[in-house]
Amino acid sequence: MLLSDYAKSLSDPERRRYHIKVAKCGSDDPLALSDDQFTNDVGCYPSVDRADINDYLVHGTSFVTREQLKSYKSLEAHNYVTSGLVEPPRVKTLRDGNIVVVSKVGCCSRFF
Repeated sequence: MLLSDYAKSLSDPERRRYHIKVAKCGSDDPLALSDDQFTNDVGCYPSVDRADINDYLVHGTSFVTREQLKSYKSLEAHNYVTSGLVEPPRVKTLRDGNIVVVSKVGCCSRFF
């Protein structure tokens, strides 16, 4: 599997977890793919609703609690998006029909 420079910079436990997540996509590391392989076409975005986000963040990971999700506006990620630090997402549909969505986060020094 082709890994990005970011993935290579992770510690061993983090890299293993990252590798497991990328393997679920059935392709190389999305961060290692070139920009010309992605599109900004909104019609290619996956269909996602609040229940999907809740299932992933609360039940599929250990990063966000149910209470934190209910008060999502206090989450740091929400502040990044509403402050314009997160670039518009780009998407790529993989051969197996899975969709990879990537974005970049700009400098956040003004929050500190």
